[in-house]
Amino acid sequence: MPLRILTFLIVLFWMGTVGWLCAVVWAPPESRMSQIDPLEVYRVFFNWNDSANMTLLEHGIRRGQITVAGGSGEDAETGTILRVLSVSGSIEKYDELTSSSLVDLFWKGTVEFSEAMAMEEGEFSVRIPRQELTAQLSVTGAAAGYKAKVLMAGREILNFDSAASGQSNNALASQLLATGGMGAIPGLGDFNPAAIKFETEARMGNFNFAGRDMRAFLLRLRHPEQDQEIRVYLSEVGEPLKIETDLGFEAISEILVPLDAYRRETPPRLND
Repeated sequence: MPLRILTFLIVLFWMGTVGWLCAVVWAPPESRMSQIDPLEVYRVFFNWNDSANMTLLEHGIRRGQITVAGGSGEDAETGTILRVLSVSGSIEKYDELTSSSLVDLFWKGTVEFSEAMAMEEGEFSVRIPRQELTAQLSVTGAAAGYKAKVLMAGREILNFDSAASGQSNNALASQLLATGGMGAIPGLGDFNPAAIKFETEARMGNFNFAGRDMRAFLLRLRHPEQDQEIRVYLSEVGEPLKIETDLGFEAISEILVPLDAYRRETPPRLND
């Protein structure tokens, strides 16, 4: 009898160990995190009232930098709580001839939200030095009114106000894309920045960043129509640690960037 009990305990221990290893090694990290209300993550981030410098990577190679800031406060006129998200940064390209990084694009965006995370207004601008192009877009009010302005080499090539023009939203979107040199997108729907909606899910638990085990929030934002997802990792105090996308781009806090992200791709040598 003691031998049978011992055998049973050994088998039970082995099965428990294997099950634990499977859960740790193969289960997605977010599945081991407790699910929470996304509004709790937003509250922590906007109460952070600070900014974070992050390195922009494309498939593991540095392509630029991003600064993310979040804050909240009371509107002096209405007394309501406003939350402000600010994101700015640049995209760079390494030039082998000059052994330096050249800036392809600068961007800056600021969006104000209500306490319930309804978009109130936003400003977004892009500058492309090589084409001497500057584009600005502003969105105001719950009715999603917007203005757009594009300058190239100091000359205004587009100035649009949705409140004063009968031009369709889709026509404006096509013009903006064509101006940027990207061409129109077939099947593009009505352009309404404030109407962009994401499915959200939030979790909290322990996660490993650059070999460091840290307790963090995970906020997943998914666009159901485009089947694209953004994953944002925040520290317990709301500081952005890592932002992942399905497009090969990610942003990582400067204190967590791996050294090999700064490697340069060298051209293949020609045969003598």
